[in-house]
Amino acid sequence: MDAMPVPTSHPAPSLADRAQRLSRALLRHAPPVHPDAGFFAAVIGTSLAQRNLARSGLAPAELHDLIDHLFPGALSGHDTALSALRDQLPEYDRVGASDPQPGFTLLMRVLFDAYRAPGPDTTQWVSSILALACLRPDHLWRDLGLSGREDVTALLARHYPGLVSRNVDNLRWKKFLAYAACEHAGLPLTAAPGCGGCEDETFCYSVAA
Repeated sequence: MDAMPVPTSHPAPSLADRAQRLSRALLRHAPPVHPDAGFFAAVIGTSLAQRNLARSGLAPAELHDLIDHLFPGALSGHDTALSALRDQLPEYDRVGASDPQPGFTLLMRVLFDAYRAPGPDTTQWVSSILALACLRPDHLWRDLGLSGREDVTALLARHYPGLVSRNVDNLRWKKFLAYAACEHAGLPLTAAPGCGGCEDETFCYSVAA
């Protein structure tokens, strides 16, 4: 008698795997050459994978506007890979966004408005995402679901080129943006709220940094 085949189990996909799959699904609905499509897909995909659309930094109305603008068709029922988006968005519409440190995020938004480039039509959404991301304890590139620091540099250079040119000491971006926001407002330099929980806080804020 032949032995019964042993069923094989597949490990559950990791959070990063789920985020990447959702990001790729969003990109199927994006214009093929839009420079910000990958960034927004990574941010939304990561937020969906964590079942927390508020962590994107986009208020519900902003998120709807962004999806309509850059990922048309993503909310239709035809793409089963994006069922998480259709499932989670109504609840986010009901609950709304939250900002644990509105004073800091306001400083960041004022800074971004002062340095925004005239061309891109997506800058207001980038500003919302970055302002909230600076509250969390991780490197910006990793927190946003990007591949590395160079992705953040390219994003900032596209939307706020004047800020990038000011980072002459090559500070980590979260530190630099917080310092620049305080300086722009005439306030004492203060670390970004998220820096206190980062693994590299000692390196960034040592005397030599």
